[in-house]
Amino acid sequence: MRQFLKNVIASVIYLSGMPFLIREWLCRDKVAILMYHDAEPVVFRKHLAYLARHYTFISLDRLVDAIYQSDFSQIPPKSVVMTIDDGHAGNFALLPIFKEFGLRPTLYVCTQLINTHRHFWFKIAGISKKDKAQLKRITNEERLAQLKQDAAFEQEKEFLERQALNLAELTAMATHVDFQPHTQFHPILPQCSATECEQEILESKRDLERLLGGTCNHFSYPNGDYSAREMAVVTAAGFRSARTTEIGWNTVKTAPYRLKSIPMTDDAGFLLFRAELTGIPQRLFRMFASLI
Repeated sequence: MRQFLKNVIASVIYLSGMPFLIREWLCRDKVAILMYHDAEPVVFRKHLAYLARHYTFISLDRLVDAIYQSDFSQIPPKSVVMTIDDGHAGNFALLPIFKEFGLRPTLYVCTQLINTHRHFWFKIAGISKKDKAQLKRITNEERLAQLKQDAAFEQEKEFLERQALNLAELTAMATHVDFQPHTQFHPILPQCSATECEQEILESKRDLERLLGGTCNHFSYPNGDYSAREMAVVTAAGFRSARTTEIGWNTVKTAPYRLKSIPMTDDAGFLLFRAELTGIPQRLFRMFASLI
């Protein structure tokens, strides 16, 4: 039913001409940060082929520099920044596509899953979507205890199947991908204690800088959840920006630690993909989810 509703909404949006209106008029001089997770190469390439015809790819660094300088004069119209969250092993298959389109995405990774067989807690088999939503609303300590009880899951447990990128893959991608931290284990930061919050943010930065060298300047809040405390820790850690999941476009006045994004469905077909570029379906489904 959910997929059917998505397709109906996407069709209405597409036929209304809203994708063209928003692209060419309403958001022409704003920057969209697109957010993917674990897209399949065939679908992702189709998305990029469309974006390359109608938009200009820019790096996250370029956007953040323009915000700090309060000057968008060098930002091309209809610019998009590509971001990918978590560091799924499947992201490695996207490397040839990045090269083909001359794209340098920002890939936010969970640093303590890199080069391990540890699993993402939100990908545990047998945990329903409703259960995952409930787990996001309790304290981090309670969430970990519940996962251990219900699914024999521990965040440092090694499984047979690998879910995250390994170091060899990160190294091979590093010349074409901007890797940045997404915490160590992807907790919901506002549900963490002060000590847990600092550990996840500060140590993920140190983890990635040790692995790849250089300095990490950007951060992404897991699940898009943050508070004044998280922004303060991110700022003190030396990050220049933090991306949220607040739906919208970025302007010269956007707060650098509250960058907006356009969440994209990894396997979206043509109509849904075009509709999601407007941000309308995502807003509608979030509104619906908040009412049930």
